Amino acid sequence: MKSLKRLEEIVEEILRNDQLAREDDCYLILQVISKIYPYEIGKRFETVMFNAKNKGISFESITRCRRKLQERNPELRDEETVKKRNEKQKEYIKYSKHN
Repeated sequence: MKSLKRLEEIVEEILRNDQLAREDDCYLILQVISKIYPYEIGKRFETVMFNAKNKGISFESITRCRRKLQERNPELRDEETVKKRNEKQKEYIKYSKHN
């Protein structure tokens, strides 16, 4: 639980200071990894992914933190991105009902 709280603090700091991180989860994940493990930056993607898994970093946890923080702090949202995500969610729901 302690590590999740720390992760949430890092994600919040990044969201507060970086507009692009509010708009793009891949960019947010990159910023979190570079903050926690700066020596991973510049390595091959597969190496970073493998090391993240072994160190207990879950990209899903990063995006869950983002969602929770944005739910509690609307100022950390980018409204255009929220609209796009909601549209995608509707597409996924429709797809799952018909397939």
